[in-house]
Amino acid sequence: MNKHFAVLSLLFLSIAISAGIALGMGASTQMPDIRIEEVKAYISPMMSNTASVFMKITNTGKGSDNLIGASVDMPSAVVELHDVKDGKMAAVKNIPIPSEEVVELKPKSLHIMIFKIPKETKAGSEFTLKLKFERTGERVLKVKLEEPMSHMPMHKH
Repeated sequence: MNKHFAVLSLLFLSIAISAGIALGMGASTQMPDIRIEEVKAYISPMMSNTASVFMKITNTGKGSDNLIGASVDMPSAVVELHDVKDGKMAAVKNIPIPSEEVVELKPKSLHIMIFKIPKETKAGSEFTLKLKFERTGERVLKVKLEEPMSHMPMHKH
């Protein structure tokens, strides 16, 4: 009798595990679907060896994501995610990218700052920008550095 009980217990356990795995596969986490458009980088008219990067990040997926970092292929450059609050620019740890929304990085708002750009870097120079998303992973973009926008709104640092 104990042998039959053990066999039945193993059979039920196997069925339960299989059903759990099958249910888990069907109920996968909602994933983000990130697209990046209209990427622009401008030399700062206020600070030397500095640039601002703007873009539209579209998430057409059902899951949210976070932009958690960025880097560039320029020696000694420092890249930070920024926001502007009460007219003052400040570094932020991440930029939330909600599901089914567009997040615009733009002047006087969320943006990316590049500090300590090599002195020989001028308008027209191209660089690689790597964006790191919490769930989506890394996205690599080629970006051309442009002259400052004549109408670029200023903020306090």
